Amino acid sequence: MSEQAAKRAIIIGAGMVGASCAHFLQRDGHAVTIVDPNEPGTGASFGNAGLISQSGVMPSAQPGLVKRIPKMLVDPTSPLVLRWRYVPRLLPWLIGFLANSKRDRVERNCLATMEIFRHVLSAYDALIQETGCGELIRSAGTLKVFETDAAFEANSFERAMMDRCVCRYEILTPDDIRDAEPNLAPLFRHGVMMPDSRHIKNPGRLVETVAKSVFDRGGGLLQERVERVDVTAEGKPVVVTDAGRHEADLVVVAAGARSGKLARQLGAKVVLDAERGYHVMLPTPEKSVGNYVQLAERKFSLSQHETGIRMTALVELASVDAPPDYRRIRSLLPLAQTALPGLSIEEQSIWMGPRPSTPDNVPVIGKSPKHESVYFAFGHSHLGMTMAPATGRIIADLVAGRDPGLDMAPYTPVRPLL
Repeated sequence: MSEQAAKRAIIIGAGMVGASCAHFLQRDGHAVTIVDPNEPGTGASFGNAGLISQSGVMPSAQPGLVKRIPKMLVDPTSPLVLRWRYVPRLLPWLIGFLANSKRDRVERNCLATMEIFRHVLSAYDALIQETGCGELIRSAGTLKVFETDAAFEANSFERAMMDRCVCRYEILTPDDIRDAEPNLAPLFRHGVMMPDSRHIKNPGRLVETVAKSVFDRGGGLLQERVERVDVTAEGKPVVVTDAGRHEADLVVVAAGARSGKLARQLGAKVVLDAERGYHVMLPTPEKSVGNYVQLAERKFSLSQHETGIRMTALVELASVDAPPDYRRIRSLLPLAQTALPGLSIEEQSIWMGPRPSTPDNVPVIGKSPKHESVYFAFGHSHLGMTMAPATGRIIADLVAGRDPGLDMAPYTPVRPLL
């Protein structure tokens, strides 16, 4: 890129999406600055399960959800938790979420997710080569296990969507499951192995590594809280923080669950809220898991991380700033110990973070409808670590006027959610 074409780019948000946008814009020659009150990789990205999925196309809103919700809300081990005091504020998101549980909407949303998945591994390969983060990523499949025939049958729609999206998977027998994960208890009658996924050993450290590469190449970090983005009469954005005003040529809003307010102020009436997730870190047992393991009935996952076993669970609907309630995930610990004998449930650490989710679970990627110099990159729901590098490359392509290689219509901030 010529010096004349280089732009001053401010990326709001220091998670994996923001760091990826900074990396790919910097690679194109732009002068990038990340603005976030916190250090890179300490927000929702830090607590991510660490899956780089090539098959997890199903959104949280699925066919039949409306009928199941009453039972789920009274089940103490349900993966869905609704904090009732926040329902009035959540109502617009909840209405859109339920509307997107219709079969035709789910199919549409699965296909939109898959189109980004097709760009994920090549974007990660570029990131690995250019930032040296390869030591933190390993090839490991995703194994979903089922204790009952009924649960396996209930998963048939998800497998049908994986077929439609051309996601590779294998059906496993009990013997196959033991071969794949010999340390799991012999409880599981069925398994689905998705072999093309990768796994991040330490998501927080991965974000730190990508961000450090950006800074080492001349990128900046402002640890300030963004209050708003002004746009001058000439179309130049100005990021206003609690510490001052920062002029730029372009701004990328990648602030996770806090992006909605900024997007609405910039002319996009997006509906965005937090599907809050929890994890517990447990000591690595002598006999651990090799793949990323999802327990279908129990709705939690177990994965081997750099510092121990990470148990990830729950979709909690509440305010972004609501205090965490760790009782539900702690109640699942004995189930994890049953599934993986020898697992100590001595808690090393516990965490809660807000996953930024649109009602359709399809991210918002593209220009502000009102300002040519402002781009949006948020709303990746459970798949932020998976989609982040691809999103960063797409944003760089849009800024450069290049074809990003996919139809951007499903990701526009202006789309019907009802």
